[in-house]
Amino acid sequence: MAVVEYDGTGYNGFQIQPEGTSTVQGELIRVLSTVLNEKVNFRYAGRTDAGVHAKYQVINFKNSRDLDVPRILWSINSLLPDDIAVSKIEKVSPSFDARKNASLREYNYFVVNKEYQSVFLKKFSILITRKLNIRLMRRAARIFLGVKDFGSFCSSSCLSCNTVRKVFKFIIEKTADDIIIFKITANSFLYNMVRILVGTILEVGIGKRNLKSISEALEKRDRKLAGKIVPAKGLFLTRVEYLR
Repeated sequence: MAVVEYDGTGYNGFQIQPEGTSTVQGELIRVLSTVLNEKVNFRYAGRTDAGVHAKYQVINFKNSRDLDVPRILWSINSLLPDDIAVSKIEKVSPSFDARKNASLREYNYFVVNKEYQSVFLKKFSILITRKLNIRLMRRAARIFLGVKDFGSFCSSSCLSCNTVRKVFKFIIEKTADDIIIFKITANSFLYNMVRILVGTILEVGIGKRNLKSISEALEKRDRKLAGKIVPAKGLFLTRVEYLR
């Protein structure tokens, strides 16, 4: 098992794509196969879209020999591009599956809420200059807690599958330098779910949407009733946990 972090700006998502498309998984397979001197494929905790980042993506792979973990970790990071790094490698049970065994996943979304955006944050957050009603946004976030059908809050391509998810925690923090952080934890997420939830709550924050409209959207499973999707660049996969 390995923990990976990456800046997703230059990649067409995490999951490997047709030949010629740059992906995080493609880079990891290339380097792992080189270092381990055998073809490596792996499972992963969550598929992030183009432009989405991760501080804690989990992968698992099998190999035919015992690893000198510190040496392998150094070798992998020396060959990976500057925007991908492996922070940890550890041995796990052969039955471990980074995706199936995950009990929860956490995403953070970053919004700068002031008149300008720092050059150091432009790649990793969006800018909203209008004053946001944080108190009302927090009330909106609480509506999504628990087991709910998120059919209105995902890409329309998801509507043919099971759209029920359990949200364990959804909090909104504001830092002293006007960075707003959406932190959402759930058992799993639908395609584009986090970005649509954030977009919907931001519409509440600017006075474009009321709280009743959120309950209506949850009830009717209609994508048109939810808010706009926010850009990918503010989104980070920040935590994955497993049952012990």
